[in-house]
Amino acid sequence: MIALKNIDLDRLTPSRLWAAMELDDRLEAARNLYAGENKESKLEANMAIAVNLKFRPAAVHRLPVEKRTGYVARGVRPDDSLATSLLLSLHMGERRDILVAFLDTLEIPNDAGMIDDDYDLTTPEHEKIAAAVASLEERFPGERVGLYLAALLAVDPETWGGVREHLVRIAGS
Repeated sequence: MIALKNIDLDRLTPSRLWAAMELDDRLEAARNLYAGENKESKLEANMAIAVNLKFRPAAVHRLPVEKRTGYVARGVRPDDSLATSLLLSLHMGERRDILVAFLDTLEIPNDAGMIDDDYDLTTPEHEKIAAAVASLEERFPGERVGLYLAALLAVDPETWGGVREHLVRIAGS
């Protein structure tokens, strides 16, 4: 869970959201990142660990995945690029259902949460976002909805700026 009340939504970035997240969520995101197929994201995480611990990258690569996961979740202050990868990894793992439900409600074509390559993503209409958020709130725990919406806003504020008012409401409840 995150304390939405303590987050300045006007200055929200992926790295600031990461810093505000609970350790369990950060651990899940890091596990998903290392379990995924994106080699660049894994390398980026390993480099962040190496810089943080003043290790050589090869030494970090030899560490067990659980050790690296813990370092990413507990000790690394990721830049926006790595934080974005971690936020995406969080929602492409066991939380994929919230992502798929949101896209489906918005009628955005996707394959298990991956937006179709040929789809031209534009800012959804206010009413559609409101309906999609309401649908999520009916089906999923509030803290997961809040974190998912905050991740959308942090990663792509131009497209998902319409979720901001819902985050403000959720934070106030």
